[in-house]
Amino acid sequence: MRVTLKYFGLLAEITHCNEEQVELNADVTTLLGLKSTVEHRFPTFQKTAYSIALNQALCNDDLALKEADVIAFLPPFAGG
Repeated sequence: MRVTLKYFGLLAEITHCNEEQVELNADVTTLLGLKSTVEHRFPTFQKTAYSIALNQALCNDDLALKEADVIAFLPPFAGG
């Protein structure tokens, strides 16, 4: 399954990119699985607070992924 990953703020600095398309292994079917995959590729993510949005909606890790989903990794943000 091919999905688009977007990184913002500090997370883009860690990955050295703002966006990438990736082909996920067949065993990666949920956001939790994707999170684990990304944290394996970029170990600094494990020590960084961030939220995940799936198709522009903040969500929990247990949601299933589909072909062409867009997943955004968002650093902490505050209103003001």
